[in-house]
Amino acid sequence: MGFFGFGDSKAMGKVDTIIGAEASLRGSYNSKHSIRVDGEIYGNVTSEDGVIVGEKGMVRGNLVGKSVLIGGKVKGNITAYQRVELQITAQVEGDISTPIFVVDEGAVFEGNCQMEEAGKVVDLPKAREN
Repeated sequence: MGFFGFGDSKAMGKVDTIIGAEASLRGSYNSKHSIRVDGEIYGNVTSEDGVIVGEKGMVRGNLVGKSVLIGGKVKGNITAYQRVELQITAQVEGDISTPIFVVDEGAVFEGNCQMEEAGKVVDLPKAREN
C-alpha cells in the first residue's frame, strides 16, 4: 500500500494519534509517530514521522514532519524532509519546503514552495520524551 494508503507512493509509519472530527486542540503538538488531524488544531504540529490532515481537518499553525499529506485546510508553513502531497480537497495558505511536492488537480495552494535535496530541507527536531 502506498503513502497513507493512497496510490503507489512511499509508505508512512504508524499513526498513533488521531484528533477526531469533533475535537479541537489549542497549543503545539509533538510526536515521534504520525498524527492524523480530522478535527482542529490551533498551534504547531511536529512529528518525526508524518502528519496527515484529513479532508475535514484544519490546522492553523506550522507543520513539520518526514512526510505531510493534506486533504483539509492548513494556514501555516509546511516543512517535510521527504514529501508533501496536497489532495484535491486541500486548501493551503503558507510556504512549503520539501524535496518532493505533489499537487492533485483542484487543490488550492497560496504561498511559495522551495524544493531542495532531502538533507538540506530541515533538521527535524526530536519529539519530547514524556
